[in-house]
Amino acid sequence: MAVVRQRQYLVEQVHAAQENSDAPMTLVRLSCLDDDAAGRTLEVLWELELGARILQPEAHGLGTVSGLDSADHFGAYLSALKWNCVTATDNQLFQAPFRAGIQLWNHQLIPLQKALELPRANLFIADDVGLGKTIEAGLVIQELRLRQRVDFVLVVCPASIVLQWRDEMRSRFGLYFEVYNSDFVGRRQKERGFGVNPWSTHTRFVVSYNLIRRPEHRDPLLQFLGERVKKSLLVLDEAHTVAPASGTRYAIDSRLTRVVRDLAPRFENRLFLSATPHNGHSNSFSALLELLDPQRFTRGVPIEDPAELAPVMVRRLKSDLRQIPGALAFPERRLVEHRLTWEAGVWTVRRREAGAVESRPLRESADTELELARLLAEYSAHMKPSKGAGRLVFINLQKRLLSSVEAFWRTLSAHAKGAPEHPAAPPPTLFDVETYGVDDDSVDEEDAWQAAKASAELADPSAHTRDLLQQMLTLAERRRHAPDAKVAALLDWIRGQQCPAAGIAPDARTKADLAWSERRVIIFTEYGDTKRYLKQQIEAAIHGTHRWEERVMAFHGGMGDDARAEVQAAFNSDPNDHPVRILIATDAAREGVNLQAHCADLFHFDVPWNPARLEQRNGRIDRTLQPSPIVRCHTFHYPQRPEDRVLEVLVEKIERIQEELGSLGAVLMERVTEVLEDGINTDTLQRLEAASATDGVGLQTAKNELESQRTLRDITSALNKAGRILDASQEVLDIQPARLREVLDVALALMGTPPLQASTLHTRDGRAVEVFELPSLPEGWDKTLDLLRPPRGRKEDFWEWRHRAPLPVVFEPPQRLSDPVVHLHLEHPFVQRALSRFMSQGFAAEDLHRVSVVVDDQSHQTHVIAFGRLSLFGKGAVRLHDTLLSVAAVLDDTAAEPLTPLDDLASAPLLARLPALLRAAQPLELPDALRRSLALRATPDFAALWPEVEAEADEIARRSLAMLTARGEQEATDLRAILQRQVKALDKQLQTELFDSFGEPLNGVETVQRERELKHIQARRSRIDEELVTEPEQLRALYEVALRRLEPVGLLYLWPSTR
Repeated sequence: MAVVRQRQYLVEQVHAAQENSDAPMTLVRLSCLDDDAAGRTLEVLWELELGARILQPEAHGLGTVSGLDSADHFGAYLSALKWNCVTATDNQLFQAPFRAGIQLWNHQLIPLQKALELPRANLFIADDVGLGKTIEAGLVIQELRLRQRVDFVLVVCPASIVLQWRDEMRSRFGLYFEVYNSDFVGRRQKERGFGVNPWSTHTRFVVSYNLIRRPEHRDPLLQFLGERVKKSLLVLDEAHTVAPASGTRYAIDSRLTRVVRDLAPRFENRLFLSATPHNGHSNSFSALLELLDPQRFTRGVPIEDPAELAPVMVRRLKSDLRQIPGALAFPERRLVEHRLTWEAGVWTVRRREAGAVESRPLRESADTELELARLLAEYSAHMKPSKGAGRLVFINLQKRLLSSVEAFWRTLSAHAKGAPEHPAAPPPTLFDVETYGVDDDSVDEEDAWQAAKASAELADPSAHTRDLLQQMLTLAERRRHAPDAKVAALLDWIRGQQCPAAGIAPDARTKADLAWSERRVIIFTEYGDTKRYLKQQIEAAIHGTHRWEERVMAFHGGMGDDARAEVQAAFNSDPNDHPVRILIATDAAREGVNLQAHCADLFHFDVPWNPARLEQRNGRIDRTLQPSPIVRCHTFHYPQRPEDRVLEVLVEKIERIQEELGSLGAVLMERVTEVLEDGINTDTLQRLEAASATDGVGLQTAKNELESQRTLRDITSALNKAGRILDASQEVLDIQPARLREVLDVALALMGTPPLQASTLHTRDGRAVEVFELPSLPEGWDKTLDLLRPPRGRKEDFWEWRHRAPLPVVFEPPQRLSDPVVHLHLEHPFVQRALSRFMSQGFAAEDLHRVSVVVDDQSHQTHVIAFGRLSLFGKGAVRLHDTLLSVAAVLDDTAAEPLTPLDDLASAPLLARLPALLRAAQPLELPDALRRSLALRATPDFAALWPEVEAEADEIARRSLAMLTARGEQEATDLRAILQRQVKALDKQLQTELFDSFGEPLNGVETVQRERELKHIQARRSRIDEELVTEPEQLRALYEVALRRLEPVGLLYLWPSTR
């Protein structure tokens, strides 16, 4: 060991200088041992390094002791050290759950439990939508980081949830992830030069799938990773997107499949997340599993035994957890149907919810939506080609008409004009598409351009079809800004549930009508044009009501950090704190955004033709931490419009599929999407019925390979086991919220600041919450305190915002996401910075004497307890085992040997009551002479007990080494068995005829894909014999101890109350 630049390092390698060198220098490679920089490597020229020295902590003992610490300070010091201990000897010990700002549920611990049982954390979390997969992934990341099994982490996800990942990891786990995009690359090149590899400048990144496809970003990553980077973790969210594409009898590799196939093997650990892991194709599923764990699975080799999945797959549906007493409760989801009919010039809405039906007349109006649908059907019958890009124009027209007349008019106008000679380029997006997704305006512009371009290639219309087109243009132009029947029905609901004056003439309103209730609603639409139309209609209808300008907000693609944060914070805040009541969102908000804090109503203004999107929308409110017992998902239908009958059946089937099959229904939903890709016509309903049949081959394949290992009994057993491990871990680690607050108060005292001040926060829903106010902190804490301030307004000046006081803090998870508090946990950056002072005692800091005295009213003898910290390190300074150890002795100055060590049996009761003694200790008023005497004798007393501490450390190290060796042997044996099973599966598959599994010959592309997989199987078989030797050995080496360190920690006198 060595001290270099005020840090402790493990000396990994020493390269002596050449004897004939003019200036002989010794190159030393080091790995950091300090808790806040563990494993960080450093290379130094020893002769040039000022202050570098070889370290032997035990040789210095406690140093010179000039005084005594108070009991609370000494106890806080011990707690901080204990909380920082880790161990690889026990894979049944959780640490991450106590270092996270989350409301913890047992089902979220099962992925963590499985990850710790695996030799490499290759795990697939395939939980249902809304069960908290991001939180489960965060727990795994945190635990692997704490155990120093992971240093470099890359999260790859859809662009729309990049920021959600970054923010969740920071707020929930105290982990800072850089968003990797063009802006980040530019900043790094500006800071460090154009030659820098941006991937080498940080250890945790979030990147979008869109960006990782691009060679200018992917190639530097591959260069940085090399063949395989140690202590690395790849996280794929929505991992099903990288599986070979379905749509044929045999799934075909996509470009993204090939990209990830090159990327995944370069990571030691892999964590995949998807609610829909199986698309009905066995070869696609096996290819996805090979990306996860190539030692267990090989593409082209079907999963014949579901037990093969059990170690690496976590899968639960909401319906499963609802059946288990005591498990997390989910709200009841109700489908509310709004049927709109037109008769004699009047629209009527018929609402149906949970069997109850209510009919209400809306208003007199033209049947524009129905007439345009009739005209479009006739026009399409004449003009729609049987294939090619022109066919897509008519499908798009139909989809847009089913959304709104405004959206329809945009595409119809482009279609009527045809392709312009010199089309204007779409306007540049305001924000980075790689990070924020494509903005709605760009999507609509692109749709219009594509429609115009394809329309120019259509056959010339007849006089009749030109007349039909003109009728549609005229009618759509006249009615595009008028409220349609869906808007009328929506306003009728708003009048009944939110504001009685909505859509009422100003002279017919009373003062009471102008007020708003606390109820909130989300309105989803697929198109930016419809979003703008809705916003205009609703704002016109509520104009003049109380604070009407602040009641409607929009969420759309391309929104930047500040705008997204402002909308989400406002909509999740207490309705009494923010006036927003209506959120109009495009599908950019359908995933990765939590909006359930004060909202239980969601309208689908249009029904997406991709059923998975419908379920993703519903998941914004139907998810964990939804406080309402019932959530309502509303849809609109026109029974008099033929297309709506298809959409009505679609919604009903999706709801039934989701209820009966959970996310396994993705297999059926994909088929339904394929049916709708051709548009809605006379045979669509029949094809929809066939596609949603639950007896298809693909669904049965998915059931056999994925679902058969999921049983209610197994889930219940796993939940109970996770609960037991959590309870045992809490007892071992002793991380209690109240204790964390006490230790934090001591840390603040060491900085010379007052403690946290308790107060009561009275919430609007009548709860009284105990909160704590932070004291004023020294300069230099501003950046840390920024994490505790209220969200910054989009137009708020930065320096004005920075002068705002931090929010109150709590140490228990808030009951509501919207509570105006910050949850402090052990990994929160504020807590980490405050407690770091304890970790450096005796090295970089000297705030404590590390000697204290407490009164013991259960003994008449004086006892002394010496504390040490034993650490076992593997290669690369990986901490394999940490523990605080203690040795107790009786102090009797009248004896020839004043200190008499106690054996384990005698010291056990004393050590058991020690935590309570340190917490409950009152300020002890000892004579100054006695204090000086104890301080003077502390160093020799500690030195006298040090041989006993070393003996205890020897025994603990012996046991720990045996456990580490056994674990390494077991994991090596398990891996060898896995590889041997692979050999049998590969040999069997190689003996199988090419088309045996398919019943009929494959087409050309499918045959090429299958032949590639057979070649891959052969190549895999040729490599596996070597892996049987090398891979188990690598696992065994992970648990080999390279260094043992024993540090002095402190000395405690237990003074009898009778003296």
